[in-house]
Amino acid sequence: MKTKKGDHTVNKTLILAEKPSQAMDLARGLGHFERRNGYLENSKYIITWAYGHLLEVDTEKIAGSFRNYPVFPEKFRYRVIKGGSKQFRIIKDLLKKVDTVVEAGDPGREGELISRLILEHANSRGKILRFWVSEALTPEVVKKGFSSLRDGAEFDSLYQSALARQHADWLVGINLSRAFTLTVNNREVWSIGRVQTPVLSMLVKREKEIREFRPEEYYIVEAYFNRGYRGKLITAGEKGNEIDKEDDRAFRLKKEEAEKIAKEVSGQKGIITEVKRKRVREKPPLLHSLTSLQREANEIYGFKAQETLNIAQSLYEKKLITYPRTESQYLGETEDTKRLASRVLESLGKDFLIPRVWKVGKRVFDSSKLTDHHAIIPMPTTPDKLREKEDKVYRLIRRRFIGAFMDDYLYESITVITKVKNHFFFTRGKSNLFLGWRELYPGAKEDNLPFLREGARVVVENARATQKFTQPPPRYTESSILKAMEKAHTFVNDENLKKVLRENSGIGTPATRAGIIETLISRGYVARKRKKLIPTKKGFYLAGKVQEKEIASPEMTAFWEQKLEDIRSGKNTYSSFISEIQGFTKKIIGEFKNG
Repeated sequence: MKTKKGDHTVNKTLILAEKPSQAMDLARGLGHFERRNGYLENSKYIITWAYGHLLEVDTEKIAGSFRNYPVFPEKFRYRVIKGGSKQFRIIKDLLKKVDTVVEAGDPGREGELISRLILEHANSRGKILRFWVSEALTPEVVKKGFSSLRDGAEFDSLYQSALARQHADWLVGINLSRAFTLTVNNREVWSIGRVQTPVLSMLVKREKEIREFRPEEYYIVEAYFNRGYRGKLITAGEKGNEIDKEDDRAFRLKKEEAEKIAKEVSGQKGIITEVKRKRVREKPPLLHSLTSLQREANEIYGFKAQETLNIAQSLYEKKLITYPRTESQYLGETEDTKRLASRVLESLGKDFLIPRVWKVGKRVFDSSKLTDHHAIIPMPTTPDKLREKEDKVYRLIRRRFIGAFMDDYLYESITVITKVKNHFFFTRGKSNLFLGWRELYPGAKEDNLPFLREGARVVVENARATQKFTQPPPRYTESSILKAMEKAHTFVNDENLKKVLRENSGIGTPATRAGIIETLISRGYVARKRKKLIPTKKGFYLAGKVQEKEIASPEMTAFWEQKLEDIRSGKNTYSSFISEIQGFTKKIIGEFKNG
């Protein structure tokens, strides 16, 4: 539409970014923009932005009284989030001036939902195009993406899938939380959700296992040989051939038998019957996703998952790392991405690794394993002085990136079987041959053995029976519960649903998992004690009431994801899915009422 002073229309294309930082990346790629109030403008484009979700379901207008449930609105009403009204008005006014809009939000379900809700509620009537790339928004990537914009209609089914997810979460959360609150009737408000309730159930199940655990006593026999090594008596597997690792279950004895054998072999002669040497090659760890970054930061520094997300977001806003809310641990295979990786290595002073960028292959560059975004990597920007915690998180990202292009870690694993009378003792050693990427990580310890050969004669200088106790499973930390959420398919029996969860990276998303943990804590279901997450009495009560219900199982999320994917692919419809969710909601409410 050409410029007309009367109606203030402009002959330009409006680009709607998901967040300000994304708008700046687009502007750098498209070039020569001037800053306005809430948008950027050049001779061809206007770029404006949201702040993530600018619109939310207006619960107050459609939920009715607290006791009026189930609530199944014919139409979902929306409101602008607190603090977002000014920017929404700016977007709405700009939309009135253009004929064409480019959605440039994140290439995924939530990104589509954010953009489409804004366009719909701002009454946009212009043509919609879609900018869709999963790579870091370098100027080269932006230019390439804008040279191949797609018709927005191609993503209508993705939008319907996103709406279905949002509305289903609202229906289940609002109605089941109300139903349970009224059933308990103890003047407390209770909260139930599609992701938070299965996570609470995982935590409670583990805590019950710990509390109900009864330690069992056992003994192991260790022999100390005159050639400067020691071995454990094998009690399972013929001559130790079935032992792949030191697992105490292969060495356990009753006290009386252990003491008898220790006494029997002390001072006796033996012979080394077997020496096995095996070279082991370990490839570098994959690049960081948000979940892997949160786990490592929790394990090393004790950072909370939400804290790590906030720090990573800050680093992203400072242009020091790529977009952090990602579940991918790979980069795309394009030449642009490889050139970016090369520039990053150069900026980090690792020029000698640049040739590896073109040789490392699909262990780092694999477009088939990209999700909405690629892995978190540093940007080719030299950081100024960072705050202590920012520096720690940045170093974790930098280390993982550099390591990905380094050589494999190579070591020799040595296992020795020593026979004394009719007893066999197992010994394991380790010798580093080439550290490779392990140079960046502490803990590549050696367990050197003296030179030992088969047929060598030895003497048991001393043998002792050592008391041990079986141990309960460890309590969940933020790191391990994040892993459990990511690997939720291991809690599911149905093979089809297991596959769905595996393909969708578990329950929750990288961006929401930290928030789920914080929600459980803020609502009194879980307490954080140092790194441990421990369910409270309230958490135990809720989990006990829902433990046999679908809402407590990761299988429900798998079922949803399959249905949502069917909507996206055109095999299912929004209406059909929501109808199923309404039926599910009524069923669970009935179960609550009937005890």
